[in-house]
Amino acid sequence: MAQSALLSTAALSATDREEALAEARQLIIDLRDAAQDGRQLARRYADVLQNVVDEYCIEFEKRAEAALARLESAA
Repeated sequence: MAQSALLSTAALSATDREEALAEARQLIIDLRDAAQDGRQLARRYADVLQNVVDEYCIEFEKRAEAALARLESAA
């Protein structure tokens, strides 16, 4: 009887370990996917921000050039 209970406990422990390992593997996969999604999102936002900054710089350069041209023609 004691040996049967011991085998049952060992089998249960092995099953528990396998389930825990499977859960840990899935967690690692999920974390990798989330990290990749986060990196992609960050890149997308960085691209959008870079485009906005570029547009502002171009616009301000045009305005600065026009103001400089007016100053030079007035001098």
